[in-house]
Amino acid sequence: MIQRVGGDIKIYLYHFPAQSAVPFGIDLIGRLLKAYPGKVKGIKDSSGDFANTKSYADHYAKDGFEVFCGDDGALHSLLNAGGAGCITAAANVGSAVSAVVYANWNNASGAEAQVTLSAIRKAVVSAPLIPGLKALIARHTGNPAWQNMRPPHMRLGAEAQAKLYAAFDACGVSLRKAA
Repeated sequence: MIQRVGGDIKIYLYHFPAQSAVPFGIDLIGRLLKAYPGKVKGIKDSSGDFANTKSYADHYAKDGFEVFCGDDGALHSLLNAGGAGCITAAANVGSAVSAVVYANWNNASGAEAQVTLSAIRKAVVSAPLIPGLKALIARHTGNPAWQNMRPPHMRLGAEAQAKLYAAFDACGVSLRKAA
């Protein structure tokens, strides 16, 4: 498949074994990088196993291979291991804090911001992800249309929303209401 990609397109791998059941191991990535120099640019690791994510960075980041984690709670550690960043749905409500971690990856401000970012992640995943994010955005924008769902997702019930809001608010982060 990669050999049929024309032009100067770059390919990012997505390691998500819970969905694909096909892992991207270190050896496979090495073979891809060797066989297709300049084409395979990086990977997002959604395995939930930081040791795995870090192994990608340890092996290939020094050569420009970009390693992204899918867990906001690992951002600071990954940046310190030479990783590129984090790609995550929770950034919908935590991107400002992620930016602080990213900008300060090598100092105490980044480590402190990571504590808040990890709390945001924990709050967000305390409810079903998509309905929870939509509920948070609806609350913070004042636009109830954000809670409209497409199957298979279901709107959070009042009790689940209240628990999510309490967990998120305990992080001390305020989302600005849209103008």
